[in-house]
Amino acid sequence: MRGNFDNTGKLVRFILRRERVVSAIWIIVLVAFSMLLAPGMANLFDHEARQQFAAVYDNPVMVAMLGPIYGADNYTAGAMYSGMMLLWVALTVAIMNVFLVARHTRSDEEHGRGEVVRSLPVGRLANLNATMISAVVINGILALTTGLGIFITQVESMDLAGSMLYGAVSGAVGLVFAAITAIFCQLSSNTGGAMGLSFLSLGAFYMLRAAGDAGNEVLSLISPLGLALRSKIYVENNPVPLIFLLIATVALSAFAYKLNSMRDLGQGFIPAMPGRKKAKKSMLSPFGFSFRLLRNTIIVWVIVMFALGGSYGSVIGDIPGFVSDSPEYLTLMGIPAEMVEGIPDDTKAEMIVDGFGVFVTTMMTLIALVPLLMATLKLRSEEKAGRTENILSRSVSKTKYLGGFTVIAFIMSALMQCATVLGLYSSTAAVLGDENPFILESLFKANLAYLPALWLMVGLTVLLAGLFPKAVGAVWGYFGFICFTTLIGGIGILPEWLTKISPMSYIPEIRVTNLDFLPSEEINFTILTIMTGVAALLTVAGFIGYRKRDMMFH
Repeated sequence: MRGNFDNTGKLVRFILRRERVVSAIWIIVLVAFSMLLAPGMANLFDHEARQQFAAVYDNPVMVAMLGPIYGADNYTAGAMYSGMMLLWVALTVAIMNVFLVARHTRSDEEHGRGEVVRSLPVGRLANLNATMISAVVINGILALTTGLGIFITQVESMDLAGSMLYGAVSGAVGLVFAAITAIFCQLSSNTGGAMGLSFLSLGAFYMLRAAGDAGNEVLSLISPLGLALRSKIYVENNPVPLIFLLIATVALSAFAYKLNSMRDLGQGFIPAMPGRKKAKKSMLSPFGFSFRLLRNTIIVWVIVMFALGGSYGSVIGDIPGFVSDSPEYLTLMGIPAEMVEGIPDDTKAEMIVDGFGVFVTTMMTLIALVPLLMATLKLRSEEKAGRTENILSRSVSKTKYLGGFTVIAFIMSALMQCATVLGLYSSTAAVLGDENPFILESLFKANLAYLPALWLMVGLTVLLAGLFPKAVGAVWGYFGFICFTTLIGGIGILPEWLTKISPMSYIPEIRVTNLDFLPSEEINFTILTIMTGVAALLTVAGFIGYRKRDMMFH
């Protein structure tokens, strides 16, 4: 057994060196988000507003979305912050760990780096062991900095013990999913399969938690996400869930080690399906080849966007009661509180639903950016894997090859927005029937107005892939910045010049119901045309750079 872990320490130092930029960005963004949102939320919601929130929170729909509420009798700023944010932070940390483990295990094997490492005097389990130790170090740093960062904001009711437990639980959830990913990296024979199964398990655990929180408590305890919420941070500060999460990490890691010791390098327990002897005619063109590579991504994300839109539409009936008496919530959704004073309850409810529809449009657009960036970045991953050279060595021009991925990304932007609209409208119609307040045409207009912002991000990614391929990962950092300014901008704690760096800030808020008296921005086609032109210029510049540069330039 001792020989199986030879030179683990050197591999840990090597992995941490490789992660010094990527993981540092993850940590900085998460800590900054936690530190800025804690005082922002505390300043936005006073005690009365928090009690109103607690009163309308305790219903099955909201509990399924956000988790159970704790400390509702005296709903402090800390209890509200933990209740609203812990689940989403834990999900983000879990995603970070899926990428981390897959990158240093299955991806290294798939690209031949694992074979190089194993040719050195290292143990059979050394690389997996080093990856898990590195995950512990990275999540430990994240937990420590998050806890201390929240504490130093000096928000009332957010004490040191609760803040450190908040960080520790977030890191522990990340470690559980690091171990789960390690298992799937042994089962699958390729990186895509391992990450797909890992994200599928993350979604399954989220749904399991939602079902458990809304009904059977036992189901929530099975899910790492549900278990994390039982720590009751800033209310009881219960450390028992943290202990069980760490025990689960050890047990799952041990199982991954056992599987790793049994399989051959580069192989998986789930064999890859054999391909066709001859390619289809559609595969003989650059566009057809790009579509084949991205086909599953497109299908999965269209379903995801439709389902997410549908989940928002299913709670439409509860939204008016959720925010009707809170001016803070109305302001967040773009409805001035003074507008709803003295008007009939029915009209007020329709106004709130309209504001909620506009809010959903913005949030879903942010989510839609993920598959678009993934599709565009697929070009770079194929190049780094060495497969692009084989294609370009034949009678295929660089322009057509890059064009295949780029065109698909632009088409996907419209598909994602349309899937959101259909999911939101159909589920609302199913819940409210003939009383559906949304106008289908207005929903399409509100969502499609964001297309120039999506195209600008695609153009930026193409530019980086063509001119600065080593820096192409920076687009995820800009994506994080866009999410941050969009989510926090409504609270009013960020300077206007900072929010203007995001393309999302230039998109008008278009009403999605038939209430004409609500403040609605007119579509400024000049600005949208300029944004589209900038996206086109970035794309063209990326094409020019891609044609001129060497494919070996990594």
